[in-house]
Amino acid sequence: MIEELCKAIGNKNIVILRGKNDRGDRTVEPHIVYEAPNGNVLVDFYQTAGYTSSGNLPAWRRLGIDDIVELRTLTNHFETRVREGYNPSNKRRYFRIICKV
Repeated sequence: MIEELCKAIGNKNIVILRGKNDRGDRTVEPHIVYEAPNGNVLVDFYQTAGYTSSGNLPAWRRLGIDDIVELRTLTNHFETRVREGYNPSNKRRYFRIICKV
């Protein structure tokens, strides 16, 4: 799962994914896979469509790698969401970066 996400991030491919508690697919722009200070491996992505429990889209979301049950990489591309707050230099959140845009 990490390898597939990192490949999508490197190519800036849009991804369709589903978390284990989701009731539908999410359309996302993955920006970074990282290890948090507690040791969990997470992916931060900008979600543009699909399932959301809050109903607020587009928005930044995070999901544990172990919580992803389906992943499909599309050929469509995205632009880095700097204006929307992407900042990979936050060392408190991104304890160990595995891959990033």
